[in-house]
Amino acid sequence: MRDGIDQFRNGQYDRAILLFHNVILDPAAGDQKATAYFMIAKSYLAVGKLDDAERNLEFYLATYPAAPDYEEAVYQKGRLLFLQEEYQNAIQVLQGFIKDHPKSSFVSSAWFWVGESLYALGMLDDAQAVYQKILTDFPASVKVEAAGYKLSLIQMRRREVELTKLLKFSHEELLRSVQEYQNREKAYVQAIEAYQKRLGSASSDDTRKIIADLQQQLAQKTDELAKLRSSASASAPGPEADRLERILAAKQRALALKELYLQWLITNGGAGSGSGAPGGGSTGQGAGQ
Repeated sequence: MRDGIDQFRNGQYDRAILLFHNVILDPAAGDQKATAYFMIAKSYLAVGKLDDAERNLEFYLATYPAAPDYEEAVYQKGRLLFLQEEYQNAIQVLQGFIKDHPKSSFVSSAWFWVGESLYALGMLDDAQAVYQKILTDFPASVKVEAAGYKLSLIQMRRREVELTKLLKFSHEELLRSVQEYQNREKAYVQAIEAYQKRLGSASSDDTRKIIADLQQQLAQKTDELAKLRSSASASAPGPEADRLERILAAKQRALALKELYLQWLITNGGAGSGSGAPGGGSTGQGAGQ
């Protein structure tokens, strides 16, 4: 038994299991058999053989309720359930252990595995409260460092969730803005084409009036373009920013063509038709490229 416990403490769990089995098979082992079953269960737990650990631990709990290690065995059952991903059952067993053994040296560790089970279930608020309880009520516990680390993880996860929501909102807003810019761009192209048609059939007086109207609209659209460009550069990240730049560049070309057309009209006194004006047949095509 002493050799088995020494091997267990040194991390030689497979060797310890063989030695504890020898104790169980010894007809003269007496009360040491109870301890051997418990230590075999802990050894299997240490090497991740959870089914073997469960079988030996359940036999120990059912057979030796008065054994000196029974209290720890109940705690180990809760820990085993957590490792088996039976989180609800783990919480129930561990909370029962805490209630029945409030003075046990394993209470802080039991609270930690309760917190881990809650964390695994996604119940972050409850898990945070448990981890904080360990830091507050059990400052000397071996689980203090681990509890503090998990609190940091919870805070990081919450920030990630908030950032994801913000990015999703920003992306949706960006898509709406892109659609709005595209709609406006289409309207500008259509307006330029309409101006061409009107100028092509207008009289001299009509042409002067149209020129004045166009000059006023040109000034307004140029100002609007500057505002759109400023808004896009401030809010559009990554590939969407490039797309907006292309849209705004197309808008700039459309406005430049409009201004060129106006200058030609002013220079030529409004004479001629839309088909003979410089760039008259390609204005709409250039703006849509």
